[in-house]
Amino acid sequence: MNQEALESLIDGCCNNHRLSQENLYKFFYDDMYRTCMRYTDDPHLALTILNDAFLKMFKNIRKYKSTSGNFKPWLKTIIINTAIDHIRSEKKEARIIHIDHLQETGKDDFELNYSWNYAEMQEYFKMLPTVTRIVINLFAIDGFSHKDIAAQLDISEATSRWHLSEARKRLRNSMQLNPGKLANHE
Repeated sequence: MNQEALESLIDGCCNNHRLSQENLYKFFYDDMYRTCMRYTDDPHLALTILNDAFLKMFKNIRKYKSTSGNFKPWLKTIIINTAIDHIRSEKKEARIIHIDHLQETGKDDFELNYSWNYAEMQEYFKMLPTVTRIVINLFAIDGFSHKDIAAQLDISEATSRWHLSEARKRLRNSMQLNPGKLANHE
């Protein structure tokens, strides 16, 4: 979709035109659903997160229009924040491990020295505990800092670092146990 067509849909959404809302939803559905699936392994919850995020977006689309930035990153931020809100609301069930000391970080903060495609990576991520999976998604894919992750998930920065370290450890172990599933070793 070109920028002019996108702007036309956004204008329609600002005026509550249902067809514009439907078309905007359909256009971004696949990409944003994949983003939701990075934060949960439950497709029904991912769809709930996606729909809640789109509702928030439609309610606030005039705020986007007044800033006129790049729409996709703006929408993706809403999707990620909605996913985090859902995780927070289910936090009682999620296992969060608090660490009292700051873990050392090194240059290999997320260097696994493997090449893998997105689908393979998501399969490995699904094997991780919920909070660990969320931390590695926020850090490695969405570019959040440990400070931002800690604030978003209401955990300490040390706990965020621990989850990242735990994710690296588990991913390395999984990759060593299943080398045939990997695309290419570097």
